[in-house]
Amino acid sequence: MNETKTINDVCKMLDMTSRTIRYYEELGLIKTIRKSKTALRRLDAENIERLRKIRFLRKLGLGLDEVAEVIDDEKKATEMIIRKKAAMKAEINELILRANLLTEVIAAAEQGENIFATEQRLDLPPDHEEMLRIAGECTKLVLERRFEELQSYLDEDMRQMPPGFFEVGWNVHIKPCGAFLSIGEQSIVADTVINRLHFEKQDIAILIEVHAGIVTGMLLKYCKEKDTKIK
Repeated sequence: MNETKTINDVCKMLDMTSRTIRYYEELGLIKTIRKSKTALRRLDAENIERLRKIRFLRKLGLGLDEVAEVIDDEKKATEMIIRKKAAMKAEINELILRANLLTEVIAAAEQGENIFATEQRLDLPPDHEEMLRIAGECTKLVLERRFEELQSYLDEDMRQMPPGFFEVGWNVHIKPCGAFLSIGEQSIVADTVINRLHFEKQDIAILIEVHAGIVTGMLLKYCKEKDTKIK
């Protein structure tokens, strides 16, 4: 027999309000059971589990229309979560850039400058030379396993990574490539510097995102020496 629970019991179990549960039912996300007009509405195990999923997806930032689209398809849910993270990352990077601009404007104001006169100065394109320098320094620190010194280049989110993250990455992904031979060419695609590293067994590309002098992302990819594109 399929055991059911009252809405009040489910509210206590999942820390939800009855109003929220009824709203989800109005949207068609769940269904309640009512044996008679005077009986309390109840939920079966399947719909309680759906409520858990809804609560989880909402915590991840999905809107209710997005929840309705993916709740019955784990693959679709995963794809949407990946897109959400990418969008959030872009938003964070934009906020970092804006915060840096605000800092510069405030500094100009404190020095008695007309803040509106700073617009042309702040509108300059990215300093590619500085990006290449920072990415080169970070790559060198990775190769020499000086991970503590690497922290000073990273943004706040990257500094929150678990202890030993880079050490584990080295042992799992870089060490098996064999002896280090040389550093190849550097290139820039949008806000990412690509550093190519030649090893005895397998070449590696380290992709380093640099925004306003701060490293906001690092990604390692295996590649062939002749590769011209890194996807």
